[in-house]
Amino acid sequence: MTGLLDIGAYVQKTAVIIGSVLEMEILVCDHNRKLIGDTEDDEVTEYINENSILTKVMNQQETIIIDDKNAQCKGCQICPKKENCPVKAIIGFPIQKGGRVYGAMGIYASSYHMTERLLNKKKFFIEFISNMSDLLISKLEEKQENVELKAFQKKFSRIVESIDIPILGLDENREVIHCNKRFRDLFQISERKAPNGAQLLKALKQPDFIDFINNCSQDSQKEFTFSIRGKETLILVEVDAIDISRDFRGALIYFKKVEDLYDEVNRVTNNYTTCAIDEIIGESPAIRKLKEDARKFAGSDSTILIQGESGTGKGLLARAIHSESSRSSGPFVVVNCAAIPDNLLESELFGHEEGAFTGSMRGGRVGKFELANKGTLFLDEIGELPIHLQPKLLRAVQEKKIERVGGRTDIHVDIRIIAATNKNLEDMMLCGEFREDLYYRLNVIPLVVPPLRERPQDISLMIESFMKYYASILNRNIDGIEKEAERYLLSYPWKGNVRELQNIIEYAVNAAKSTWIVVDDLPDRIINGDEVTEKVQIRKLKDVEAFYIQEALKAFGDDIHGKDKAAKALGISRATLYRKINQDD
Repeated sequence: MTGLLDIGAYVQKTAVIIGSVLEMEILVCDHNRKLIGDTEDDEVTEYINENSILTKVMNQQETIIIDDKNAQCKGCQICPKKENCPVKAIIGFPIQKGGRVYGAMGIYASSYHMTERLLNKKKFFIEFISNMSDLLISKLEEKQENVELKAFQKKFSRIVESIDIPILGLDENREVIHCNKRFRDLFQISERKAPNGAQLLKALKQPDFIDFINNCSQDSQKEFTFSIRGKETLILVEVDAIDISRDFRGALIYFKKVEDLYDEVNRVTNNYTTCAIDEIIGESPAIRKLKEDARKFAGSDSTILIQGESGTGKGLLARAIHSESSRSSGPFVVVNCAAIPDNLLESELFGHEEGAFTGSMRGGRVGKFELANKGTLFLDEIGELPIHLQPKLLRAVQEKKIERVGGRTDIHVDIRIIAATNKNLEDMMLCGEFREDLYYRLNVIPLVVPPLRERPQDISLMIESFMKYYASILNRNIDGIEKEAERYLLSYPWKGNVRELQNIIEYAVNAAKSTWIVVDDLPDRIINGDEVTEKVQIRKLKDVEAFYIQEALKAFGDDIHGKDKAAKALGISRATLYRKINQDD
């Protein structure tokens, strides 16, 4: 704790001033009886006697007036220096506040003339030294605040220095007052230059950033490109403003490599992507071949196009390929091109800068391409990608560079692309709905997931696996499925493929009244599937022929040449075609 000795020089000057103003002699000691103010001695080194007047003043914490020290002060009577003591009379006053004694101040007379003056004006002197005492305490408190502030600054600097994020500290004038080791390491700035704010900012070689610093007044963030070790590096700069009563008093500036931020996100999101290729259910020849191919191509960085009907497990296959690739420690980012409105899809894929369009996010937004850096980007339902975005996707796939919406610089991304579709992209190319160059760029490694109806031997394996899974998560005791119920499942056409089968088993596990799934636990559409098919799908052959003849004529025209082409496309002679047309009439 700060004491009078810590402001000793100030106390001595104050004693001299008080003595000059009052034309009296002044003594000041601290709480340890150290004499630190004396108008008779510029270099005070003594301690006052433990029986002295000032000691008594501190002990009793009250003002004491002695007009005859030999008669009134026992301490003076036993003092070995009493014969040579210059003090004839004294007013002692405690320097104290809030119950704490910091020391004592004494006004003393060294002659009988001064004694008379001291005693005649004692009320004035007491009031004066009381004010001087308050002045010394104020100086002590100021000193204490400075000590505490310096201690806080030292602790703060050590804390900032140890933080594993590059940090820059600004004062109220936006001058650099501190930068930690991580900042110096990031920008390769020596400790010699670090204290010089102007030199430090100049070393960053980024005028836009300096303008940003000079104008920051509240919490904000913005991305800047800095040249670090000869490489253009994208860094997110965050301002944590310090304001008191709405006045800017400084700020902490945080620097985060965008690449590192992606890694942080990836460490979290990647926990949900692990899936081994062997975990894909199925032992049919088609699935065995698919898994063999997937394992073979997992180690490559070439683009993969997975085709198959809806619900066949294209997304699961993509995750499995990623999990067994060299990028498995990186992110697996999914974009469903069919689930995002056309006007938002470009921003979703490539990100946007602040103010790029009405409603754009403050500070801009990172796109899926950037989030997938060092990992895999899975473009599901790629056939739904609008034609106007396909050239930009083609460039991103070919050059591994993107440009944000509203941006002016290219951003390099290190990613692998896996796309999937349930549409026939070749037919879409012929219709002008899908770019030919993009199709061939995506279809470097084609993989086709067969529909469930083409591999019925896998259905039983899936039933068993899904039963165990849903029994576990739904906390149901299910031992198996009865043969009759399984027969219905094996004979069902499964237009929804694996997804539909999975949903049916979940329903059955919920509906089961015992430990075995029986026919009554299955949905009606499974049991009555044949009847439904009869009613909905079977049509008269004559109607089917008439429909396709009309479609062929629409495609080729109904003139002579068009009918010749239509007959050839239908696989019948021209005469047969004319006969069937006449029959329809």
